[in-house]
Amino acid sequence: MREMIFGGRAVLTEAEPTGMQKMAGMVWAPMLLMGLMIIFASLGLSVLKANFASDYFGVEKGIREAADAPAYLIDKRQFIEFVNVWLPGLQLLGIGFILSAITFSLANILGVFRAGGVQIQQAFGKEPQTLTPPITGMLFPMMMMLGLMILIVNLIIAVIIGAIAWDVYGEPVATINAAEPGSSLLGDLGTVNSYKMWLEPFKFVGLATILVGISMAVHTILQVIRFQGQRIRELAAGS
Repeated sequence: MREMIFGGRAVLTEAEPTGMQKMAGMVWAPMLLMGLMIIFASLGLSVLKANFASDYFGVEKGIREAADAPAYLIDKRQFIEFVNVWLPGLQLLGIGFILSAITFSLANILGVFRAGGVQIQQAFGKEPQTLTPPITGMLFPMMMMLGLMILIVNLIIAVIIGAIAWDVYGEPVATINAAEPGSSLLGDLGTVNSYKMWLEPFKFVGLATILVGISMAVHTILQVIRFQGQRIRELAAGS
């Protein structure tokens, strides 16, 4: 049974990967390193936040929420709420860089297949042919970059909202609870909470976009393997 192969054929003169595939071979390691650095930085921030939370909630509620609460307690809650806004976005950005490194690795694999296929055909003394990129092969780098950009934009917005949260939670709990309708303090609190609601799913949109790009890259590799298997059968038949 003949396998379905998406994409046409092109003749190559040199056993070299494309420019994008060459770039992928150079940048996958830095992308992986950046992702790991972000993940470990997030871990460090989480440990620090946990220590602050332990100190803050270790004090009686009446003292924590009093209008004259100690400044050190206000500072600790301010830091906790500030980090809570943007730390999840930073963590997923680290995952996004790691997944982008995987995407670049898959592109590098495609480059190896491309060059290796040409070398095998040249060894047989035949015209080197390769599979023209199917639509998935053209789309997966763009999907990866789009997903990464969504995660970066998500983090930028989260940091801005975190700065607003820093101002809000710089006030004692009693002052926040007693804020009057229409006040700037209550408005900023509403802004912080509303943005947190939609930033949560927004970052998963970016993550899902990168994963779609990875699935497209895997599908492209499958098509290349099918084409090269068919081409080897043709070479064995003398064509």
